[in-house]
Amino acid sequence: MDKRIVVFKGNNLNIFQKYVRLRKVAFSTAIFCLGCWLIFGFDSTPLQFMHVLFELPSFFVGQITLEGLVQIYHEFYGKEMHYSAFVIYGLMYWALSRHFHENLKIEGSKNVVFTCGIVFFSVALFEYYWIYSFAIFQNQSWVGTWKMPQLRILAQNLMFAVAGIGVISYIYLDSFITKGKKILRKQWKFNLNLLSLSLIVLSIASMIFWQNYPWYVEKISVPLDNGEIWSNTNCFPQTLYTIDLNPDDNFNAGTWFFVENDVIHATNTLIKILVTYTIFYIAKLRKVEP
Repeated sequence: MDKRIVVFKGNNLNIFQKYVRLRKVAFSTAIFCLGCWLIFGFDSTPLQFMHVLFELPSFFVGQITLEGLVQIYHEFYGKEMHYSAFVIYGLMYWALSRHFHENLKIEGSKNVVFTCGIVFFSVALFEYYWIYSFAIFQNQSWVGTWKMPQLRILAQNLMFAVAGIGVISYIYLDSFITKGKKILRKQWKFNLNLLSLSLIVLSIASMIFWQNYPWYVEKISVPLDNGEIWSNTNCFPQTLYTIDLNPDDNFNAGTWFFVENDVIHATNTLIKILVTYTIFYIAKLRKVEP
């Protein structure tokens, strides 16, 4: 694949030959999203602009006013994937790809696959931690139930996890230099040392801390269709609660309830950064000298 030329209308579509450019795109995207994050608010999301774009045809024909577009923009503040995710994983991709290229001469398809696999694994690990923590500690079991439409999210992260584990296994196997059936030596190894162990312990401790959050959490109560009242807990608090208003039906989806709290959002973001950096540090392969 590294040598195959895939040309369409004069453009080479083989991204493995453009792995350096791909790395630069990841970095540029991360920096752009960082700027948006700083400008538009700590809990801002790209979804705010997407919904405004969806309504532009209605605006141009006079069905919605400029004030209406502004209201839609603010309505989706803090909802869906935040800019921070694009910053964290974009910079992770850039730094890993650059390290593989410059320090280990891992180029082309291996560079792209190795980097993507590790980033995918990092995403899946944090997302599964979040999903099942929210399901347990906020009494929303539907989030971890393998039924549509939640099935799509769980299956997506399962694919990320499987791909990541597969790539990490291949990285380990590919580290051996062989001659026939004889293993001569290893050309690289994972960063498994005292610092990586400390990072793992710190990451787990931070996750447990969030599940036993000690600071102020604004209480909200949501009436459900079956007459019960759902209330949030201090364990694993959020700025966005996705609540199933009718737990007795078979439609596995929730409704958004946003509560602005920069401390809770900072907790979320910092733990994601810590977990991501831990995986990045371990996956930052070290060259084994002959």
